[in-house]
Amino acid sequence: MPTELREYEEVGFLKYSGEGMQSGVIDAGSAGSALTGLDEALRFFNAQQSPDLATLSYDIPVQTRAGSWEALVLGGMALGGAFALGYAKKAGEKLAENDFKDIGLTHALRKSMSALQWLAKVIKHTKRPRGWEIARVEPIGPITLAVVTNSKGEELPVPLEYIQWFHQMPPRLLLKMTSIVRTDRILTIGAVYGSKVEQVTIAEEDKPLFNNTEDEDIEEDVLFPELVHGTNAQIVGRLIRGNEASNTVGLEYQGHVINCIPDSGSVRQYKLALFLRCKVEGRVTRHSKDRFVADRRPTLILSRVIPLEPDGQLRLFGS
Repeated sequence: MPTELREYEEVGFLKYSGEGMQSGVIDAGSAGSALTGLDEALRFFNAQQSPDLATLSYDIPVQTRAGSWEALVLGGMALGGAFALGYAKKAGEKLAENDFKDIGLTHALRKSMSALQWLAKVIKHTKRPRGWEIARVEPIGPITLAVVTNSKGEELPVPLEYIQWFHQMPPRLLLKMTSIVRTDRILTIGAVYGSKVEQVTIAEEDKPLFNNTEDEDIEEDVLFPELVHGTNAQIVGRLIRGNEASNTVGLEYQGHVINCIPDSGSVRQYKLALFLRCKVEGRVTRHSKDRFVADRRPTLILSRVIPLEPDGQLRLFGS
């Protein structure tokens, strides 16, 4: 291995394989779309692990490999040397100052690649880009798993932390990577842990699951018109995410997510209700964005959350 690459290790990969791909040649437009999509996804998942990485300027090193068209995501053996060359001096100093140094950028990139392939697995399992059904949450040793079910009742245990990230992600996060899949071009997303590789493949028949152009902000009709602005409502749904920064929780209701804001206090008060079916009570507002224009999607100002199933060990925002 060349000297300048010895400080790197492979943490994951994005691979396009199939007939005609053996030479490792791909058109520039497809390569650009794949790499841009990979970069955007990794930066999103990195930022979930450390808010500092949402603001710092840094590069994600990749290396292409022939035999198929494959982009290897590289982490540094140590924070420094060749790996630090892609960073502005100021960003490097900032990384050395804050708590993120205790995680390590290589660890973050590997975990982000793991989250990326788990996202693809969840979408393939449920045949849905979002609005997944969580049957239960199970602590397995140091890891808590969310059991995701599909329309056949089949179960897929997924790290709960990743599910929380997925509910925060922008829509169609995988679109740029999956849009270039063809009949003779299969996408494989993999996370590498030394000699162990976890991966998922996306073929042409899977492509519509990821190319969903539906946007939560663009709806033909008013969502849930029975929830009238200014009225009090009681809704039964499942709390699927919480965000302390915005002091909001998301309620999954009839295949959609309704944003909820506590009428007083912090959303931490609802931490034991995450992923449980709950009855929520609150006031409906449809003017959260503009007091003169009604929102298509209602917002609930929560006054009460009542879990309808027991599970006292769940943690919404950490300990």
